[in-house]
Amino acid sequence: VMHKALDSLVTVIEEPDGEKALATARDGNFDLIIVSLSLRESDGMRLCSHLRAMAQPRQTSILVLIWEDATKELVRALDIGVNDYVTKPIDRNELVARTRTQIRRKRYQDGLRSSYEKSMEMATTDGLTGLHNRSYATSHIENLVTRANTDGKPISVMMLDIDFFKKVNDTYGHPAGDKALQAVSSTIEKVARVSDVPGRIGGEEFGLILPETTTQQAQLLAERLRQSISDLIVSRDQSSFKLTASLGVA
Repeated sequence: VMHKALDSLVTVIEEPDGEKALATARDGNFDLIIVSLSLRESDGMRLCSHLRAMAQPRQTSILVLIWEDATKELVRALDIGVNDYVTKPIDRNELVARTRTQIRRKRYQDGLRSSYEKSMEMATTDGLTGLHNRSYATSHIENLVTRANTDGKPISVMMLDIDFFKKVNDTYGHPAGDKALQAVSSTIEKVARVSDVPGRIGGEEFGLILPETTTQQAQLLAERLRQSISDLIVSRDQSSFKLTASLGVA
């Protein structure tokens, strides 16, 4: 019944074994999971509970198949977090309609979540370089300094300025200047450690917050970064040029 009703609407993967179904749900990105509460080999209610507890399928809609007079089981299923149900014997049109509704719900929620994540990323990320923006860096530095003082651990800040950047724009054009900024940003990301917080502060100025870092360690990191930038060759159209940067730590 399931395949006949839904094959023309969606791709159906059928798994009669509960443990294998859990593994399949964990490894896949499904729009809808349909669980029969009268499985022969598994406890359907337990399967629904595990699905709601797992990270990957937590946002996936669950529709259960249940006998019409199984009111207690239905209440329990809804309490667990099941989204909808179809009573047995199954009516094909009802199954198709409820399947469509739950898939639309899942995709709508995915769209909202994606838009929210994109909005958050745009609010904290510099659009040209992909580094954190000034707002993100300044909002984090106070918290990180406070935490360092509380824990009695050192923290350093590094500032970086590309030398004579106006000359790059004037000589090679602003698109070449953008490419230079992106090349420096990529270099910063390569040199920075996982715990560091790199950001574009504005124009050709960059900053890094360096938790648990002494002045001497910050100076060594700054020298590595300065040397890496001086090794860069930036190419744009038929032109190539080199960069240097000035850095300071505190």
